[in-house]
Order: sequence, then structure tokens, then C-alpha cells
Amino acid sequence: MEPLRIGFVGGGEHARMSLYPSLRAAFGGSPAGLPALVLTQEGRAQPPLLAELVALTDHKRDLAERIATFHAVDRIYTDHREMIAAERPDAVIVCMHPNRQWQTAIDCLEMGVHVWVEKPPAESIANAEAMAAAARKAGKTLAVGYMKRFSKPYLKAKAFMERPGFGEPSVWESRYTYGQYPIDVYRFLNGFATHHMDLPRFFMGDIESVYAERVSRGFGLDGYAIVLRFANGGVGLINTNCLEGEHINQSERVAVTGVGGRVFVENWRRVLGFIPGEPTYYWEPDDIQPTDDQNSLELHGFVGELRDFAMSIRENRAPGATIEDGIAAIKLERAIELSIKHGAKVKLSEATDDV
Repeated sequence: MEPLRIGFVGGGEHARMSLYPSLRAAFGGSPAGLPALVLTQEGRAQPPLLAELVALTDHKRDLAERIATFHAVDRIYTDHREMIAAERPDAVIVCMHPNRQWQTAIDCLEMGVHVWVEKPPAESIANAEAMAAAARKAGKTLAVGYMKRFSKPYLKAKAFMERPGFGEPSVWESRYTYGQYPIDVYRFLNGFATHHMDLPRFFMGDIESVYAERVSRGFGLDGYAIVLRFANGGVGLINTNCLEGEHINQSERVAVTGVGGRVFVENWRRVLGFIPGEPTYYWEPDDIQPTDDQNSLELHGFVGELRDFAMSIRENRAPGATIEDGIAAIKLERAIELSIKHGAKVKLSEATDDV
């Protein structure tokens, strides 16, 4: 099967630091299409090339030229519609601000290509639902970049929960923090804490209701205490704030309690699991070894989310993070804001953009 032809829209910091560098490992070669005979550092043959980056778009042409030079991409554009019309890619990766990328994604879908879009997919429920409607009408895949679903620590923890002695997932706890953020550019829950709007559902299933309180200590300095009720009857707690001066992964925690079993993910890295009568489970990456599997972009899910997107197209299946998952995360965010506004528990079915 021929490699998928991929276009890329966006040249911001996240795209340059995390996504473009992940393409070689995600697609099985390099963005320019190295043959499958190239060996990994471990001496294993690369798998067949899944896809290749054929063109990129950014509204700043000089930035697009620099990215294209670094990643050996021959063709650049300043308009995504022109790129699709000229290159006829199979799929497009879109990485932009959420208040802009939703319409770009719809444009791409309407032009007949599959789309992967950065998380969160939009800033509003309505815009995210418009994206979902466009994907359904076009009959195309629309994936959302919740890369922590594909990161090794969280996948290890999720797999541990499948052991018979773990019991039904019953209590969720998580902590995610950030420093002071540009409140005039993003909403904190939408633009920064969005992973912890998604991870509770990934581990525990659908959320039925939420109650939240907030403390504010200045411009872009907020803290949230959030209580969740899950459809399976379980409960959850989220502590997320932007009060700690700077963002470091060492502040991130996740804990899931079953009935007898429990599992902890510390610093988005180390996994500890306990089941009565079994040896303690311990895992952390041996990333002192310079292998493909221990690369930070692989460990943290950036490679995995892009590989899954390509495979979902080839296998004609749903991606591991869908637009419905993106909508659910935005609904949780809006329900939290509604709960704070009214000082009351809010059902997720009552979530609205009118906050």
C-alpha cells in the first residue's frame, strides 16, 4: 500500500517542538520518506512507511520556509485551501489556536481529506460539534491530539487496571498545575488543563455531573477544586491551578482506586500499582538508553497519537481520540464554569456555551 500523503497546517511552537519532530517515528521513516531499509538504533528494520509529509502551510511564509528546510519538505503554502487543491493530500494535520483551528479543520474536511487536530479542538461546544458534523457529512476521520492517551505511563496504568484483582474503577484523583498564563489569549481550563478534562473519562468512563470551586489570586492566577460523579457510580477529584510560578511535569499526579487495587502515575512518568496478594508493580522509562522506544516524544505520546491517526485511516477505524472525546472535554470545562457561576452541581448534559 502506498504511503498516505499528509499536509500540515501550522508552524507554532508546539508544532515545531513536538509534532514535526515526531513524524519520522510515527510514520516509519522521515518526513521526506526514507526507505524502510533504514535501521533503528537497535538494529531493527523500520516498518513500512505509513505516510509522508508532502506539504505544509503557515500564514507566515518565512516561518514556513524555515520549517520546510529543516524537515526536507519541498512545497509550502500560506493558505491551507490552496495546499489541498494543489497537493490533493489524503489527510491534514492542523495545529493552531483553538479559536482558529476549528474552522480550518472544517475547511479541510469539506475538501475531502481526513483531519487530525490539536487539542482542544475548539473553544466552544458549538464549534466542536460543527467539526463533528462536518466529519460525518464528509465521511472522513477527525482525530483530536490528546497525546497523553498514547503516552507510556498512562497506557501502563490503564493496562494495570485491567487486571482481575484491580476491581471496578471507583475513585479518580488528579493534579495538574501551570504558572501564570496569558488570560487574554487562552482560557486556562480550555488551553492548558484540557488533558485533565479528558483523562478522567479515558480511565473511568463517562462523567455525569460536576461541582467546582475556584480561588483567584490575580490576573491569570486561579485554582480549581473539582468534584466528579461518573456514570459507573464512581467519584473523582481534580486539583488544577495556575498558581505555581512555572509549569513542570513533576507537579502532575494521577491516582485511580478500584475495589482492592490502586494505581498511581507520578510526574507523568513513574507508575506504581498495588493489588492485594500480588507483587508491587513498578515502571518508569529507562530513558538513559538512546533507543527509539525511549525517545521523549515516543514516551509522552506525540509519536503515538500521529501513528494512530495514520493507522486509523488505513484500517478504516475510529482513532484513539475522537472529536466526540474533544466535545466531552469541552463540555466538562463549561460545566465546571457553570458550577462555579451558580454554586451548584451541574450535569454534563446541561453544559452550555452560555456561561
